[in-house]
Amino acid sequence: MYDHIEFIVACGGRSTRNYPHSKAVAHKSLMPFGDVRLIDIVLKDIVDMGARHITLVCSNAEVIEVFKDALKTDTKTEEKLRKAGREVIADALRSTFLPDDVDLKFVVQSEPLGTAHVLGLAHRVSLDRHGVLIFPDDIILNTGNGDSHLKKLVDEFLKNEQQVLITGVEKEDVSNNSIIQDGRLIEKPKNPTSFIGGYSPMVLPKGVMDLATAKTDRYEQTGILEASSAIAGEWIYTDLVNEFLDNMDAAGTPYGLEMFVKTDEYMLMDTGTLPLYEQCQLYALLKQSKFKDANLTYVKQLLSEM
Repeated sequence: MYDHIEFIVACGGRSTRNYPHSKAVAHKSLMPFGDVRLIDIVLKDIVDMGARHITLVCSNAEVIEVFKDALKTDTKTEEKLRKAGREVIADALRSTFLPDDVDLKFVVQSEPLGTAHVLGLAHRVSLDRHGVLIFPDDIILNTGNGDSHLKKLVDEFLKNEQQVLITGVEKEDVSNNSIIQDGRLIEKPKNPTSFIGGYSPMVLPKGVMDLATAKTDRYEQTGILEASSAIAGEWIYTDLVNEFLDNMDAAGTPYGLEMFVKTDEYMLMDTGTLPLYEQCQLYALLKQSKFKDANLTYVKQLLSEM
């Protein structure tokens, strides 16, 4: 069902907003989140829904090697843990293993030229697919029953593949988000007309991905980055989407642009800065960890002593 969709995880950048936690880590997505790591939460949602095509976009070949080592199936260590009677830890380790049939690819973005450039590079290895862009510091946790948010989002897109579908979160302050205004995406709005901020994951139809790759090819030929974003020197996904929508309107084939808002069914865990990450890590340790009962008892003890 999802064979024509590529799940693209942006794993570039130095992750300085998470220093010092991320200082010695190849990428912030390898930082802990409860018993596992942020990247494990992202990948689990993908494989659990039955999708198998995943591309990680990294800053260099050395980072790719770190990810390959971090994501390898380490059955020897798992076996040792089980023999030592450490079943819970062995189960946590096993939860980080990817199925053998996952098509995991790696792409290098050697220059930090923005998220649209990420899409253009990733689409080169998946030319026949739509794209789902995921920032691994946007962790979406289910608060309701049933399928994951990611599956619900993609399934909604598949009802009408002539649309751009972005995770929306209702917020009082959207000044650091994108919003939909007059049928287009506005990045970091100064005078917002909507208080639904855009987050990943977002589903981008193949036409958007084709445009991203064509413009990436053109940049490599000319050295000119065609960007008009609010982030100087970067070509970001809002630029790409708006250009695509303008092109489609001019061609008489309009596409939809929607925020997928079901915040009664999911909760955003934004780990993008040090204080936010620490709060999310506390949540994971107290609500999701296999040791959550012991963790909660310990926290209550600490609080009683304060």
